[in-house]
Amino acid sequence: MIHDADFQRVLQAFGLLWRGYRKVRKGAKRRLYALMQARGVASVSDLLERCLWDGALSEDVRRALAVSISRFFRDQELWHVLETHVLPGIVGWSGNTVRVWSAGCARGEEVYSLKMLWHEQVALGVVRAKLELWATDFHCRFLEAAQRGVYQRSSLNEVSAERQAAWFHERGVECVAVCDGLKEGILWRCHDVSVDAPPARGFHLVFLRNNLLTYYAPAVQQKAFAAVVDSLEEGGFLVLGRREKPPMGLWPLISCAADSHLFRKVPFLSDFS
Repeated sequence: MIHDADFQRVLQAFGLLWRGYRKVRKGAKRRLYALMQARGVASVSDLLERCLWDGALSEDVRRALAVSISRFFRDQELWHVLETHVLPGIVGWSGNTVRVWSAGCARGEEVYSLKMLWHEQVALGVVRAKLELWATDFHCRFLEAAQRGVYQRSSLNEVSAERQAAWFHERGVECVAVCDGLKEGILWRCHDVSVDAPPARGFHLVFLRNNLLTYYAPAVQQKAFAAVVDSLEEGGFLVLGRREKPPMGLWPLISCAADSHLFRKVPFLSDFS
């Protein structure tokens, strides 16, 4: 296996944070070691040297380091605020289309959770606008899994019995699948939030949870976070993870009273403080 000191060398070389990986390092180290064996790489030093000239290997290392831990309706308090305040409020001022981006969506649990809320709001007559939902991740195999929409039952631990009955069906003994209606209209894209420009602009709601601000080094965070904030419509909402906060700097964002990890974009003033 790979020692922690060597693993930290790999993280540093790829602009990633040990702090973010410390609790999930076992799985990442196991995937990295398996990749090294498959490619005939004897040591971490050899791996890092080869990555300097082997772009395909470098991308494989990045994918081995990717973390896809999630579940439906993760952080239930946040989803309650989205359901009762944020979505109805956005619909009131956004016009005919509500544009949402799930950045670093991994295997899609967040995306389908939002779709459930949206369909429920439509059924109640609260929402009459069109939903334009972008779901992106740099790991294309994660996106393929998300589009299949098949999950372990444990990912539904925070889903009510009513929602389970309405939106999922059995898929073997250990798995469930989302209903086809939830899959419709989602714009899945292979996209790297750490380096690529946002897939669109004028977003009314952006999910940036447990990804960029957890795993990436500060220099990477600053530039990518600025691009994400710039893609937000003025008045739009940005959702961060429970243990995340915006990078150091002045941002045209205010924390919402209903949830401290929900931010709203405001006009940027030169004396903003």
